[in-house]
Amino acid sequence: MNAPLHREMPGAPALDAAAALSQIGRQWDDDIVRRLSDYIAVPAKSPGFDLDWAAHGFIDRVVRDAADWVLAQKVPGLTLEVVRIDGRTPVIFFEIAGTKAHATQTVVMYGHLDKQPEFTGWRSDLGPWTPKYEDGKLYGRGGADDGYAVYAAIAAVQALKSQNVPHPRIVGLIETSEESGSPDLLPYIDALRPRLGSVGLVVCLDSGAGNYDQLWLT
Repeated sequence: MNAPLHREMPGAPALDAAAALSQIGRQWDDDIVRRLSDYIAVPAKSPGFDLDWAAHGFIDRVVRDAADWVLAQKVPGLTLEVVRIDGRTPVIFFEIAGTKAHATQTVVMYGHLDKQPEFTGWRSDLGPWTPKYEDGKLYGRGGADDGYAVYAAIAAVQALKSQNVPHPRIVGLIETSEESGSPDLLPYIDALRPRLGSVGLVVCLDSGAGNYDQLWLT
């Protein structure tokens, strides 16, 4: 028989999933959709599609906007740094101190902020850099792939914090070269390895799901 991965201490608060969903839903509608709309309007194409990305400054802008938003949330125990290696696209690295007793491993939340290029085939009233919210859906390049990731990660942590649910140490790693094959990611992993700690779980906020009825692994 396999042993359970962990046991909660008696009396440890359990997450009220309905309350968390309600809180995150309000935050999404009241704030995050607007942030994602601003993000869509910036043509922050991946370096493989914009060789002059550094001069254009679009990647730096979406990184700065996301980092400023994260810091404005004032999540207890959070620190954030925009890390730069010469000649490579930047990453956002944030760390949230653990509150769970005896937890020794780290949860890594991954996402990216670079985008696919324009391509063709947009509906006549839509466009890659023109955000449009219609019937509960936000249209435009990058909102679902993968600009939402950093916002979703922090919103999830805020839901835990609001219910005083203990959590292990959490690290966020948001890169900006994924649509080009992530050529800059491994150098950052190597550079940040001592700060990552012992990683027990990686949540990749950049994937797909066939439905909302089961957990999908890709």
